[in-house]
Amino acid sequence: MSPVSPPFSRRRPPARITLPAAYIALLAPAGIAFGQEATSTPAATQPGVGKWYLRERVQYIKLGDDPSPEDREMDKVVATTALTCGITRELSATLTLPMALSIEDLAGSSGSDETFGAGDTSLSLKWRPLQWDLNPVDSVRVAVFGGVEAPTGTGDLGSHSWDPFAGVIFTSILGRHGFNQAVSYKFNSGGDAFGAVAGDGPDDALRYDSSYLFRLDPAVYSAQTTAATYLTFELNGLYETNGDNEILFGPGILYEARTFAVEATVGLPIVRDVDQRPETDLVITLGFRVLF
Repeated sequence: MSPVSPPFSRRRPPARITLPAAYIALLAPAGIAFGQEATSTPAATQPGVGKWYLRERVQYIKLGDDPSPEDREMDKVVATTALTCGITRELSATLTLPMALSIEDLAGSSGSDETFGAGDTSLSLKWRPLQWDLNPVDSVRVAVFGGVEAPTGTGDLGSHSWDPFAGVIFTSILGRHGFNQAVSYKFNSGGDAFGAVAGDGPDDALRYDSSYLFRLDPAVYSAQTTAATYLTFELNGLYETNGDNEILFGPGILYEARTFAVEATVGLPIVRDVDQRPETDLVITLGFRVLF
């Protein structure tokens, strides 16, 4: 009879990685880096090193009563292009350029005044100091970001000033649930006294955003998974140091594949305490994202 080896000399067989587990391990980082990011709330995610992330959004914004002396009614269509480059796993840079069409009616005047042109371009950096991956799908992440808006806007479509900003983002992905919270502060160094664009007046602006994403499909990742569909809910707030405060509630839908995503959402006001600019009545956003 051969001797029995002592317990400490026994070797465990090497772990086996099944095909579904390996596929999920590949799929999940792509999905996390690509987003689980709602339409108007940033996420603490990054593209891969040397990867580019293009995001296009078109928004219809209907502005209502204007309590300021300008007494305006305005509709806007804003197309925003954002291009992000992954510098390291933890650091990325983003260039954002909006184009806008503004249709403005002034009280007591006939006809409409239309303005089309560029908005203020911004350049920002995002750094992720904390990433805690609980498994191939679930993750907790924290990122900080900062940058500057340049006065590239056409006429009243911009703030006419160099405006730095900074903020922090918390993201958690737990099973079918995703959460993002972001707070940022913009130091406005100029702007019109009664600007029509929220956050572009002479007063500093504090943005506070929260989003919840529920993965409708698939319920569980598998080897056959190629995309995911999410139901999204957002609360997007903007407080200006002149006392104006506004919060929008936004339900939406997000479809994410490995290299692209499409999104749609509606923003409805639930808090409107504004007396320096027109109130927001409705925001409709359509967008797509490409990772390459």
